[in-house]
Amino acid sequence: MNPHLAKLQPYPFEKLRQLFAGVAPNPELREIRLSIGEPQHRTPDFIKAVLSERLAGLANYPTTLGSPELRHSIAAWLERRYGLPGVDPETQIIPVNGSREALFAFVQ
Repeated sequence: MNPHLAKLQPYPFEKLRQLFAGVAPNPELREIRLSIGEPQHRTPDFIKAVLSERLAGLANYPTTLGSPELRHSIAAWLERRYGLPGVDPETQIIPVNGSREALFAFVQ
C-alpha cells in the first residue's frame, strides 16, 4: 500500500457533514437534495431517446480509460472552458464517476 495514503485529507463530504453539524436550515426555504439517488426533475426527452438508442452498449463494462472519443471530447472542453493549451487525452484524461474513483485511480 502507498505509504503516502495516510497524508490524505478526510473525504470532502465527511468534512462537510462535520461542518454542518448543529446548523439549522431556514425553515422558509425548500431543500435542494444533491445526494445520490435523489433525482428531483424528470429526464429530458432527448436524453431518454439517446439512452434508448444505445441500450445495446449496456452489455459491456466501460474500459478504465473510457473511449478515445470521450477523452478527446473532455480534453477539447477543458481547452475551451479553461483556455488550457494542448491537453493530451491519451496521458492527462481519465474519466471517473466520482471523487472516490478519481482518488483511487490517482493513487495507483
